[in-house]
Amino acid sequence: MKTALERRFAVRGLNASLRLLVWGLAGFVLALRPVAAAEPGAGDETFRLREVSAFEYGQDSFLRGQSGVCQDMPFAQVKAYPAFASKKPIYGSIHFYQNRKQPNSALIAYFALDESQGTGKGYDRLYFDANGDLDLSNDPVVKPQAHPPDGARLNYGGVKAQVIFDSVKPLLDCGSAGLRPVELMPRLMISVYGNEEYKQMSFVRTRLHQGEIKIGGVPYEVRLGNDYVIFGPLDAPGTLLVLSPKDSPGSPERWWGGDTLMAVHKVRGRFYTFSASPAGDQLTVHPYRGDLGTFEVGPGGRAINEMTITGSLEAEERAAAVGGDLADGSPKAARSCQLPVGDYRPNYISLQYGRLHIAASYNYHSDGKPRDRADRPAVYGITIRKDKPFVLDFSNKPDVMFASPAKDQQIKLGESLEVKAVLVDPQLDMMIRNLDDTSRKQNKGPDGQPLGYERQLSLDPQVIITRASGEKVAEGVMPFG
Repeated sequence: MKTALERRFAVRGLNASLRLLVWGLAGFVLALRPVAAAEPGAGDETFRLREVSAFEYGQDSFLRGQSGVCQDMPFAQVKAYPAFASKKPIYGSIHFYQNRKQPNSALIAYFALDESQGTGKGYDRLYFDANGDLDLSNDPVVKPQAHPPDGARLNYGGVKAQVIFDSVKPLLDCGSAGLRPVELMPRLMISVYGNEEYKQMSFVRTRLHQGEIKIGGVPYEVRLGNDYVIFGPLDAPGTLLVLSPKDSPGSPERWWGGDTLMAVHKVRGRFYTFSASPAGDQLTVHPYRGDLGTFEVGPGGRAINEMTITGSLEAEERAAAVGGDLADGSPKAARSCQLPVGDYRPNYISLQYGRLHIAASYNYHSDGKPRDRADRPAVYGITIRKDKPFVLDFSNKPDVMFASPAKDQQIKLGESLEVKAVLVDPQLDMMIRNLDDTSRKQNKGPDGQPLGYERQLSLDPQVIITRASGEKVAEGVMPFG
């Protein structure tokens, strides 16, 4: 008999599960092939991985966990909550299994935190709706761990309290394996910044898969698991895949997107892609057999000679480093490079453009919505083709987007209005993150206060806000990004 959680997942996540199931079946078919006996790079090679503890073998991203929503008011969707001893219980929800193409296709689980000794005595009781019936009053109490494993606690600044709870096991869609319980460690952090207190609940996948593989004959140690997004199957494009060369322990790929299953890696002059089985116990290395195109930086008619780029681009289901060969896991700066053909957008790129240093990424804001793309479709405007180089030359007309305030936002007399504007290339949907003059230095910030160190001069624009009559209301420096 299906639980309520299974039924809710079937409604919300049918399209997502079908899509990822296709990915999973493809990876599974590849995994059934015997390991290639030909010369390295001649064909696909499949390697077995073993399941291990994330706290023993995982670092950094593996231990970050996916954050849920915490609030002071109960959720209307929840039918019943237990009787709380605290007058300030924490009400929460978390969305598992988010699909890159369908952000709303998620499994929603609700939880609540209580202080058994009374208000202000510390949160030590977790109620998690593992059976998905929207009734937290019939769920068992989850208590704090007496001896949490090493790595379970995060050493962040401003943390007032941190509680590590016993594991919970929600049912998640694991591809061809169906709905399976996935063990997650809940972590509550209460932080204080200024006069504000913030509560954050995150869930860490307690297991990952580890092993040794070869890419083009070069030995690597690999770890496969989840970071800040929990997926049931481990064959999703965004699954965390960390590659560390065996001859350089502790030196994994260090470019944005380079630690995902959808990353394409260049080894000994050849590109390789990867796929995993839904269970994560097998990883297949595929020599890239498609066409290549050229990505380069150009002057755009300007008298500029020094032009280099480093960083990464991303497609819908691919990430690629741009620049030269890797050094300590990061691509060196270069004027041009070869990439697999496809449509990309900037993930994070850094350019030396004459005396300017420019940092850019895709624009993750919307009109009136900071850090929220809303319903804006992704723009993959960097088109890499076999027969025509793509030249990034900043010839498109820039635009200013106001992430805050919203066009229809109203405030009362005496209230403050926060204005946040970003400089974008609307054709590429690319946001300028930094614009520095490398020929000049500064030792003060945008507010005029001493930085305590010297840095390149940031060309932050001076912004003046006026009324319709021309009367000046406010002015100041607006940092990029």
